[in-house]
Amino acid sequence: MMNSRLIPSRTDPGRHLFGFAVIADSHLEPEDDSGSQDAPRSNRRNRALVRRLTPLRPAFALHLGDIVHPVPQAPGHIETMSIAHSLYADLGVPVHWTPGNHDVGDKSSPTMPAAVVTDAWTDEYARVFGAPWQRVDHGAIVLLLLNSPVLNAGSATDLAQKRWLEHTLEACRGRRIFVATHYPPYLVDPDEDGHYDNIDRPARYWLLDLLRRYRVEALFCGHVHNNFYHRLDGTEIYLLPSPSFVRRDYSELYPVEASAEFGRNDIGKLGCYWVDVHEAGHVARFIRTEGAVDVVDVVDTVDAGALILPGHPKDPGQTPLTLHLRHPWSPRVELPHTPPVDEFARRVVRNDAPLQALWDLGIRHLRIPVGDLARPELQHRLAELEPLDMRATVFSAGLPSAELLDRLRAAPAVVRRWECVLPWHQAGALIDSAAAMVRQSGLTLMVSDLRSAAIGNAGRPAGKHFTAPGFSPGDLDGVAAGLEDLPKGVIGAVGIRFDRDGFDEALLPAILAFTARTGLAAVVTWTLMPYGPNDTALDEQDALDRVRYLVSVAERYPALEFALDDFMAIDRGYFPRVALVDRRADFSLAGRWLRDRRASEVAGYYRPGRSDQSDRSGLGRAPG
Repeated sequence: MMNSRLIPSRTDPGRHLFGFAVIADSHLEPEDDSGSQDAPRSNRRNRALVRRLTPLRPAFALHLGDIVHPVPQAPGHIETMSIAHSLYADLGVPVHWTPGNHDVGDKSSPTMPAAVVTDAWTDEYARVFGAPWQRVDHGAIVLLLLNSPVLNAGSATDLAQKRWLEHTLEACRGRRIFVATHYPPYLVDPDEDGHYDNIDRPARYWLLDLLRRYRVEALFCGHVHNNFYHRLDGTEIYLLPSPSFVRRDYSELYPVEASAEFGRNDIGKLGCYWVDVHEAGHVARFIRTEGAVDVVDVVDTVDAGALILPGHPKDPGQTPLTLHLRHPWSPRVELPHTPPVDEFARRVVRNDAPLQALWDLGIRHLRIPVGDLARPELQHRLAELEPLDMRATVFSAGLPSAELLDRLRAAPAVVRRWECVLPWHQAGALIDSAAAMVRQSGLTLMVSDLRSAAIGNAGRPAGKHFTAPGFSPGDLDGVAAGLEDLPKGVIGAVGIRFDRDGFDEALLPAILAFTARTGLAAVVTWTLMPYGPNDTALDEQDALDRVRYLVSVAERYPALEFALDDFMAIDRGYFPRVALVDRRADFSLAGRWLRDRRASEVAGYYRPGRSDQSDRSGLGRAPG
């Protein structure tokens, strides 16, 4: 366990009731033989998904639309709907369907690239998949399915659905309500302009008002083929990926060369969701299918055939590491206005792939620069993470200004600790300026020594450019002596840093002795950064060995907090190195091992019949 002063115990979610699968945008294609290996790739990927979901025994499956790829006026549309119905019937559980624009027509707008929804096409859909809007009761929850393409049409069908939803929500008041729609209400901001990928106003505001008024627990959306997450008051909003392909326009999210097929076949982004429902809430997990198509090799046993159910911040426990987030962790990106989807507007989107990877890894505690608090969109994002029991340390360098202290005083509740990096001899001045804010805010103040060539304590040869935060273990006797002359109760922790090749477990007992003597917490950071700015550390196996070892040390020394620097690879510039994920937020060897380790713990919480699948070989050995 990580230091309990930093990560409080979670509220018990109660008994696990059931789990269900959520699939979006399967985009199945016409075929001559639905069982042929020559079938279109999307079809093969969906068949493999069905085979791999079946051992998990979902209570039901929910499909969020764009079930088929041919639009209603295209050849093969009706035949492909039959293929889809048959394919997902193999799950052997009820499947509840929500229509997408490829199923019944685009939403009502003259700028849409395909023909808009009609009643005739909706009737064709209903003959195969059932009513385009409906209520489904399952145990503790009520599931409401919407026909989002008709919203804002002003048609009799649009008005009838609105009346139905308002009446049904009133009838379900006080129940646990989940809503499903193809189009998401928004991508980033509830007040954003209308475009190809959202529900335009006024229907958007109408829907969001209903979510708030009836305390809807979750809204599941498709259409965008990517993971995005929002909180709207108490409602969690999930935008889902596709198991078939990534929309190529969203390859702009990543500041690297587009992946295969100009972004379409970015297999690390393919998958579906698994939702665990508890007596007191739910956990929605992203299952990465990674483009699997070889259904003949999928074994119908729980251990060998089932997909990996990753961790999530709502789960008990955690991975015992804090991560340094050097790259932007929630960046906004403007997509170019280009056909076929949006010729007339730049859509603003947010890259949530880093956040999703953090969740999969079981990481709760993040270290970010204090400047993130000056950006309203990041303040809002941090506030959305606090109910998930995530925590942040914000760091700054030098004595704080009055403006900085005001910013810290107003920080979102997710920010639990402020790390001030400065020369240790300035600790007295720091306490004089910051003590009142620390006491008022409840933040833990952590002090890390400033090491730099400018000061002369960088620990590098003359002429080497270098600066870093953190005391060395040999500094701690001097720190303890200096604390005796400082006011008590303001500084709560110290930061200690080990260079890449300088980690020495034999020094940890002395750090423990320091914490016992002073009453301060100690945060021990081990960096993956190579020694010099022109050196590289690109060996993924070496990084895996180091991460395994650090996790084992963290488990042996639960009274200390351990941090890994860093999370995302530095693939250009100075000190290039691999980390837990690459620049697309896809897992490296080390990240995959950490994810699978956490997944096996989660399986033990909810599916005790599963064996431990994580690879713990080598855990506990110091890297060579």
